Parts: sequence; C-alpha cells; structure tokens
Amino acid sequence: MQIVKAAVDAYHYDIILENGLTGRLGDRLNERFHPRRALLVTDENVGSLYGARVMRSLQAAMIDAQPLTLKAGGYPGTLDALREISAHMADMALSREDALIVMGGGSLCDTGGFAAWNYRDLIRLVQVPTTLIGMADWAVAGKTALEYKPGSRMIGSFFPPSLVLIDPQTVSTMPDRAFYSGMGEVVKCGCAADAPLFHMLETLSGRAAVQARMEEIAWRCLEIKNSLAGPNRQKALLGHGVAHAIETAQHYRGLLHGEAVGVGMLAVTRFSERAGFTTRGTAARLAECLGRYHLPLTAAVDPQTMLKRLQALGTALEAVVPERVGWTTVQKVDNAFFTGAWFG
Repeated sequence: MQIVKAAVDAYHYDIILENGLTGRLGDRLNERFHPRRALLVTDENVGSLYGARVMRSLQAAMIDAQPLTLKAGGYPGTLDALREISAHMADMALSREDALIVMGGGSLCDTGGFAAWNYRDLIRLVQVPTTLIGMADWAVAGKTALEYKPGSRMIGSFFPPSLVLIDPQTVSTMPDRAFYSGMGEVVKCGCAADAPLFHMLETLSGRAAVQARMEEIAWRCLEIKNSLAGPNRQKALLGHGVAHAIETAQHYRGLLHGEAVGVGMLAVTRFSERAGFTTRGTAARLAECLGRYHLPLTAAVDPQTMLKRLQALGTALEAVVPERVGWTTVQKVDNAFFTGAWFG
C-alpha cells in the first residue's frame, strides 16, 4: 500500500493506492473515519465491473450503502447527472457523518465532487478514480466541474475530497486507446520532473509490463504532481498549451487528452531544442518513449484553425520548457513561442 499526503491550498487529504483495494474499500473508509451511510455513484460500465464488489465491502464494514448507477458515455458530466446525484443525496438525507463515494472516470468524479460541494451539508467526499489519467494526474487537485459543451469545464469549483482511494488493478479493464492516452500523462510526469521514472518507461515493454508496476507508477506520478506546488505548479502542465489548442481545433472529436498532451510536449521540446535551450537528443528520446506507448507524434489539424487557437492563448504567457529529461523550467513567453513550436 502506498499513501500520498496530498495538499490543495489549506486542505490536506490522503490518497491511498493499493492493489485490490476495491474489495477492501469499506475497511479503508473505517480506518480514516466511520461513515454511518454512503451513496456509491458509478456509471453502467464501472458499476458492472466493480459495483457489486465495492457494495459487499461497504456492507461488510457495517456501512449502510446505496448504489446509484448513471448512464455511461457523456451523461455523467452533465447537469442532468448532477440533478440525479443531488436528488439521491437529498432523498437519503445524507449528513456530515455520511459519505458520497464517486467511482469512475474524470467526468463522473468531477460531477460527483461538484454535487458534494453544492450539497446543503458538509458531506465527506471519497473519490475512487478508475482511469489511468485519474490515478496519475487529477487525484491531486480538488477540481470539480460540469460540461456545458464538449471539452468545457467552465461550471465548477474547488472542493478537495476527504479521501482518495485507488485500486491500480482497475486499469486492466480500460480499452487500449484510453489506457495509452493515460500513459501520455505518465510520460509527461517523467519528462517534467522525474528522470528515473522516464527511464523506467523507456525500458518497459508492453501493456502487461506497465500494469505489473502500476501501483508504483501511479504513486510516483501523484507524488510528482503533489510536489509541484506554488510557483512550480505550472510544471505539471508541460505540453498542455499546445494540447488544448489541438483539442479545441479538433472540436474534441480527434485526439484524446493524453494523446494531445504527448503531441504538445514533443512540439515544445523540439522547438526548445532547436533554440539551444534543451539538451540535444531530448526530443528524440521523448518521441521514442511516446511511440513505445502507441501515442501519436503529430496531429491532423487545419493550419488556419490551429493558428487561431494558438493565438487565442494570449500574449503574456508562461511556457513549461524542458532543459533535459526530468527537469523543466517555467518561462515568460508570448504566443509566438507556441506558434513557433507548432509551425516552426
């Protein structure tokens, strides 16, 4: 079992990573606090895989739990899903002695977190991310949000959970493309701030080898993000400026987020290497590592649309630039930096 002591501003909470944790979730809750009752929110896909196992664990721990299974797909990120979660919380009359447990991917956990923040009582929020991006990235944040259009997270707040519980074995049921998209964020962590992690990723071969070390990999990624606080927080966004431009230019119907991060990271590294700031050969190592995990190295985007999206980033910006694998700096730039990285 690995534990990350996460900190978001003045809030602190534990992230517990443990293989097989879905079958021991009730015990882990009772070790931290003793909820009388709980609402377990999943979607149809996650619920069919892990819902019964978690419910048995909660009942064995003497927690009076009810399940709520939402439609899969885009529904968990909508206002309708928020209404459904909130209605069940109200019907159960949950209070601060109880818990809202949200188990699933990013959209579901964002919406569940927003429901907890918006609830009339100060309920305990327990997040159980089941995707690789959730394990490697957003478990340290406290971000909650809803989509009002594809790819948007404009309606939201920050509400750190009471506890995050992660079973790394759940990644074994992810589709290949989603799994490898998550690996884009893992590679980013290594490239931005952990050279030994990056070297490990260069030596692993095949998805099974990665999954065998997933508890360690997820723990190291979360430790990295947790350590990048204050002025260093931007380093966790290596590649994201270009990535967001790609995603919006493709109307969120092209590359997945981790794929876009990999492309953006490589574009910035190549540009910085040509400018003499990044150690020669870094971009080649990065491209080889991304390719090892079936991640694209470029994106099909209309040039004029991409130019507009990059220019929309603004004129007074900060760019995360690698000096070498495992070490990045944050530099003041204008959008000419990003257009140069993409078109140069």
